[in-house]
Amino acid sequence: MKKFFHLIIALISIFLVRIYPQSLNNSIMGIVSDQTTNEPLPNVNIYISNTAWGTSSKTDGTFTLSSIIPGNHEIVFSIIGYDTKSQVINLEDTSKIFLQIELSPKIYKFAEITVTTNRPDGWFDDLVVFKKKFFGYSPNSFDCKIVNEYDINFLHSQETILIAESDYPIEVFNYALGYHIKCEIKKFEYDWASNKLDFNYHLFFRELDTSDTYLKEEWKSNRLTKYIETLPFFLRSLAEENFRDEGFEVSLVHNPGYPGPGLEILSASKIISKDTLNKTCKLSFQNYLKVIHGNIRIEGLSTSWIKLNYPFITIDKYGYPLEENALTILGYWSKTGVAGFLPKYYGFDETD
Repeated sequence: MKKFFHLIIALISIFLVRIYPQSLNNSIMGIVSDQTTNEPLPNVNIYISNTAWGTSSKTDGTFTLSSIIPGNHEIVFSIIGYDTKSQVINLEDTSKIFLQIELSPKIYKFAEITVTTNRPDGWFDDLVVFKKKFFGYSPNSFDCKIVNEYDINFLHSQETILIAESDYPIEVFNYALGYHIKCEIKKFEYDWASNKLDFNYHLFFRELDTSDTYLKEEWKSNRLTKYIETLPFFLRSLAEENFRDEGFEVSLVHNPGYPGPGLEILSASKIISKDTLNKTCKLSFQNYLKVIHGNIRIEGLSTSWIKLNYPFITIDKYGYPLEENALTILGYWSKTGVAGFLPKYYGFDETD
């Protein structure tokens, strides 16, 4: 079984290389300035959310990002002292996009606290809960560290609801996957009563630097292992009609608690229609899609449920929905936190 698993990893690695985008002639250019003074802003962090694609503005406020995989991207502009701004863009193979971005000086909601004894009562208890939900149900969570956790502030809008906020990006070192992650918390709200987490992050990934060849190979192996557990991998295998070979069992059910076996999906054509010209496909089904993932090795966490938020959604060839907030996810995939996240388009971009 172990040899078979390693064979799958090797085949996936070869496949990722095979569809690597060879020629992209697109670019995102622009200038960032202070909204009140109109002066150019240097050293602004500019990145495409949830990826490893980023840069910073020059002394004259200008910036350039190029050779980006086409799709709908959220580009983020962030610098200490200013409110973060983001903009969704549609990028094609040969797009030339120019952006003029104005950032507003930030009004801080929380006073900076550097002495641990000044933390509010219950803050350390809240931190334990936050880290558990933030990192998610993953063995990798034990190998993750937040380096500036004292920048996080906690609120309780109700007795059972925990809200986490920060005026500064949260910096995470994931030593299992080899990433330094900067996370801007747009929303984090956890309800103890319903065990429901509602979150939205801006993430930027950088590879950790090491000269240890063995460690690099370990990171590569861990990333590939994690990749085959992801929702994009499933959606891509569904679009390519080989989901059963990849270890997925799929059925249609009325709701996540439905006791019966549901309607088993043996062919992706039952719920997928392909658009060969645009290299996309449309996914459409009623109620919930139940997915059992045979390659997830965490006991009791191999099942997920997918609900479409539109009559149909469009999936690109990499396994990513093109519509915003396209899916409602329950089960294992909804419990995967930052400890299990890979950069969007992992395996298809120049950073890997």
